[in-house]
Amino acid sequence: MGKLVSRSVVVAAALTPIAALSVGMSATASAQPLNCQNGQWWDPVSNSCRAPLVPLNCEPGQYWNPVSNLCRPLGSV
Repeated sequence: MGKLVSRSVVVAAALTPIAALSVGMSATASAQPLNCQNGQWWDPVSNSCRAPLVPLNCEPGQYWNPVSNLCRPLGSV
């Protein structure tokens, strides 16, 4: 009887985090993106609509970096 109780306690302790995560993840997994308008795009990190990125008209010898939205000299990151 003692082994049965101790084994059930170990199993319950092992399954408790799994049960808690499955309940918590079901709420976040069902999140829907916002319905953005006018060419905007949904940013899932901030859960907001962002303005569309328009490439800059960079001078010769430069390229447009869409991450920083700046013109950078060729050969740089």
